[in-house]
Amino acid sequence: MSPFALVFGTALLSPLISHTRWLKGLSLLILAIAGFNLSLGEGIGLTYFAQTDAIRFFEGIILIVAAAIVLHFDHDDHGTLTQLLLIVAASMALLESSTLLSFVITFEAMSIISFVLVSNIKDSKQAEGAIKLFFTGATATGIILFGLALFTLSGHSIDTALGNDYDAFSLIALSLIFIGILYKLTIFPMHAWAADSYAQVSHSNAAILSALMKTVVAVATFHLFSPVLAQLSMPSIYGLATLAVITMTLGNMLALYQRNIARMLAYSSIAHAGYMLIPFAAIASQFAHIGLLYLAVAYLFMQTAVFLILARLYQDDGIETLADLKGLAQRNPLYALLFSVQLLSLAGIPLLAGFMSKAVAFYAGVDAGLWLFVLIALLNSALSVGYYAWIIKQLYFDAPTKDRPLVSRLGFVLGELILVAGTLYFGVVAIDVFKVIGGN
Repeated sequence: MSPFALVFGTALLSPLISHTRWLKGLSLLILAIAGFNLSLGEGIGLTYFAQTDAIRFFEGIILIVAAAIVLHFDHDDHGTLTQLLLIVAASMALLESSTLLSFVITFEAMSIISFVLVSNIKDSKQAEGAIKLFFTGATATGIILFGLALFTLSGHSIDTALGNDYDAFSLIALSLIFIGILYKLTIFPMHAWAADSYAQVSHSNAAILSALMKTVVAVATFHLFSPVLAQLSMPSIYGLATLAVITMTLGNMLALYQRNIARMLAYSSIAHAGYMLIPFAAIASQFAHIGLLYLAVAYLFMQTAVFLILARLYQDDGIETLADLKGLAQRNPLYALLFSVQLLSLAGIPLLAGFMSKAVAFYAGVDAGLWLFVLIALLNSALSVGYYAWIIKQLYFDAPTKDRPLVSRLGFVLGELILVAGTLYFGVVAIDVFKVIGGN
C-alpha cells in the first residue's frame, strides 16, 4: 500500500480511536510502515502525480519529523494528531503533483486542513491568529484561482506538466499563481500575517504551519515551476532575488526587537523564507535544486524543534518571553541544550544543518551570477546570530526568575532527540546524500 494511502487511511479512522495514547502508538507504527514502503519506491500511483528521487527523499524526512511531532503530543491532542496525519498525507500528494490541476487541488486541501488545525481555539489570542490565517489563505486562493482561470483562457491545459515555452499572456497567468503561492510562503510584501498567526496560534500548531507546511509548499512549487522559472528574463530573476533579500532583511531586523519568543521565531521564519527564495532566483545553476532541498530539510528539523520546545515550556511553566527563559539551563539542562543546538543551527553556525544548507543555497546563487544578493544574504545570516545568541544568553547566563525545576517528559525528549539528530547529521555528513539524489 502506498505511504499516502496508509497515512490518509489512518487519519480517517482516527476518530474511531477513543484514547490518544492508542492513536499515538498507531500513528507511529503507520509512519514507520509508510517510511518502509517509501524506501521501496512506492508513490501515490495516480494520474497527475509522479515521484522523483528528491521528492521521495523529502517525503521520508517528513515522515521522520511527523513522528517527532507525534511523540510531543499530550493526552488532549487527539484532534491535532488527526490533522497532522491529514497534513502529512496532503504533503505527499502536493509534492508528487505533476500538473497544475493536481497541484492546486492538493494545495487548497492543505490550506483547508490548516484552517481546521487552528480552529481549536482556547483564548482570544489564538482566535485572532486563526482569523488572520483564514483571511490570508482566502486571499492567496483567490489570486491562485484567478491566475488559473487566465492560464486556461490562454488556451493551455491544466492537466499536463508545465513547460518552458509560453507567451506573455500565459506567463502573466502563471505569475499570478506563483504570487499566490509566495503569499503562503510569507515573502515580502505578503509577510505581515505570519508574524501574528505563527505567534498567536498554539506553538505546536505553529511548528506544523511554519515548518512542515512551508517547506512542503516551497519544494513542491520549485518542482512544478522549474521549467517556467528557467524561461524568466534576467530582470525577473533579479526581481525574485530582490524580494528574497528584502524578506530576509526585514524578518531579521524585526526579530531583533522582539521580546516575545514566539513572535521572534515567527519573524525568523519570514527571514528563512527569504533564504529559500534564493534558489528560485538561481534556477540557472545546477546546484539550485540541491540548495533548496537542503534548506528545506534543515529548516524542517530546526523550526519544528524550536516551536515544539516552546510549546512544552509554555504548557509546563507558562514561558512566553525572553525574561521567562532566564536561567532555564539551571532548571532543566537538557531542554536548554536541545533548544540551544537548534538556535545555533538556525543562526548558521558550522557543523550544523543550518550552516551547510545555507552554504549550498548561497553557492547556487553565486554560480548563477547573483553574488551581490548572496553577499546581502550572508550579512543577514550574521545579523540573525544577534537574536539567537540573546536567547542562549538568557538560558545560560542569567539568574532564573523561578526556583521550581522543570521535569523532563520522556515522549517529548525522544521527539526532540530525533530532531536534533537530524540537525547534526545533515550538518556533518549528509552532503553525500544530496549529491546522490542530485536534486532531481
